[in-house]
Amino acid sequence: MRTYACGLAALVLLAGCSTPYRPPQFLEPGASFPGLIDFVAEADKKSGKQEADVLLVHGMCTHDATWATETVNTLAAQLAANVLPSASRSGGSGIITIPDIIHTPRGKLLVKSLIWSPLTTPIKQQLCYDQTDKSPICLGMPAFPGKRASLNAKAKDGLLDDCLPDALIYQGDARFEIQRRMREAIMNATENADPNTPLIVISESLGSKILFDTLAGMIEDKDQRAAQAARRDLERMAYLIMAANQIPLLQTAQQIPAPGDRQTMQAPPPDSLQLLLKKREDFSKDRRGPAIDALTLIAFTDPNDLLSYTLPPERYPGAIVHNVLVSNDRTYLGLFENPVKAHLDYLSNPDVGSLISCGQPRSALCK
Repeated sequence: MRTYACGLAALVLLAGCSTPYRPPQFLEPGASFPGLIDFVAEADKKSGKQEADVLLVHGMCTHDATWATETVNTLAAQLAANVLPSASRSGGSGIITIPDIIHTPRGKLLVKSLIWSPLTTPIKQQLCYDQTDKSPICLGMPAFPGKRASLNAKAKDGLLDDCLPDALIYQGDARFEIQRRMREAIMNATENADPNTPLIVISESLGSKILFDTLAGMIEDKDQRAAQAARRDLERMAYLIMAANQIPLLQTAQQIPAPGDRQTMQAPPPDSLQLLLKKREDFSKDRRGPAIDALTLIAFTDPNDLLSYTLPPERYPGAIVHNVLVSNDRTYLGLFENPVKAHLDYLSNPDVGSLISCGQPRSALCK
């Protein structure tokens, strides 16, 4: 009888599953933005070359080279493009840089994927004893002696034992050391870049915060090489794609309580993305020649992603902001969605890949 009841419950769940944001929903009316294919096609007007640079930065939770390969292949598939992987990889800073070339029908996308998980993995392994089903970084560790409900175990193993520690590590004593390593990785990845070649940045969750904090620090760096590299990359940045944005949440860790017993909401201080957009605006005013084009910012959010937030456009006047709601997995009976998949599966979501590669409305250059 119990088996029958469980089976019936499973059938009810399957019958009641849905993907409410497939196709995606645009929060700002009249959403219109280019795709990767459009930047490649237009690049030769500025640089004389049909190519664009792409910087990929993953978010919290353990990632490896597989993530880079899968993300690049997802983007390439939307463009009917071939991928030429490179055998060369660098990781002197502890951050692994993986280069790939996507050969589209209109030109090349030169991709650099930055894998920063190796910086936090040795610290996160301190929690391996608590995992029910050991993740790849915890294989060989003693089994957890207790018994957890299956859904609780998945959430504990993934979100709490593997993902959340990344944010805690970064917001703690390791923050500036991680920024120092990211600074080195950025400079190595972009040191030979043509200032006239457009730069597209695709970043996820905590990776966005680390990247923006690092660039903001580089611009103010006394080391002119670092400051000039950050300015060059910021000026040529044309397209910023953020998945699973966590800036509003992480920004709360950089504030102190107001004095006295005041209970009204505090206004948040400028975050590093706001500071970068202001710097970009200042650079545009100072430069000789044409002004810098407006930055297009696409923020993808699965409303069932417990760790993701939309971006209020009014906070980022230096960018054209488009918030896009997507479904990364099925929602069951309107009650729940797998929280790990909701947070991790943005760049493997074909709806997201299509919008990044081909824009909205879909570019005529995409087949």
